[in-house]
Amino acid sequence: MSKPCQKLDLPDDRPFNEAKGPAYLRLAGSLKQKIASGEYQPGAKIPSESAISKFYCLSPMTVRQAVGLLAEQGLLKRVHGSGTYVCGPDWTRATFTLEGLLELLHDKSGISIKILRASMRRAGLQASAALNVVEGTPIISLMRLVSHEGRPFLLNKAALRFDPRSPIVESELEVSSLSGLFTGEGNSFIKKALLLVEPCLLSPVEAGHLKIETETAAFKINYTFYDYTDSPVGSGWFLAPKTAVQLRTRIGVWDD
Repeated sequence: MSKPCQKLDLPDDRPFNEAKGPAYLRLAGSLKQKIASGEYQPGAKIPSESAISKFYCLSPMTVRQAVGLLAEQGLLKRVHGSGTYVCGPDWTRATFTLEGLLELLHDKSGISIKILRASMRRAGLQASAALNVVEGTPIISLMRLVSHEGRPFLLNKAALRFDPRSPIVESELEVSSLSGLFTGEGNSFIKKALLLVEPCLLSPVEAGHLKIETETAAFKINYTFYDYTDSPVGSGWFLAPKTAVQLRTRIGVWDD
């Protein structure tokens, strides 16, 4: 005779009962709460999916979805033939946000853009490789200075594919494209972007534009963005003084 399902009225099971939404999300939330509380500690093996299914009176598929979701989030790890284990904080999975810089870009009323250079030129070796075009192909070159409430804080150099049918050039001159490049908002023609953040020292010319001392430490944000045909349509970099960028992330289990 099979045992009846465990009643879910215990304190540590309240997240499951009180949460709304699909069962697998509610179960994932309950398991995550057990990890956050230390009931399931890093390195510990959690109950089998079969045991969880019987405890919560859920289908094996629902349990598999919940466990799979937490595995994608880096909280659990499946070991073939052994079971599922709780993962400790993994620095290699850290995703940093560009705080400070994004806050300034979102304040559109205080942002102004000055075009320092705008011209059409032939793509050199570096630009042709970045944009995946033949060397010598006509491209658009932009240099612009972004200020917040009259104070320069971002220098941008961009190389764009020349296509009269594309809205990219017009969009690049707008404030929305700057924040959209990082947040995914306001750029409907951009499918994805690749960013590389590296430290650097400003040259005299760059420091002059930003009105700060030469060789001041800064962040250089190299980027390439792609349209929905997976073709690179723009490439370049942003230079921001270290005071304008904060790299922040959270690792491990957070209740929110």
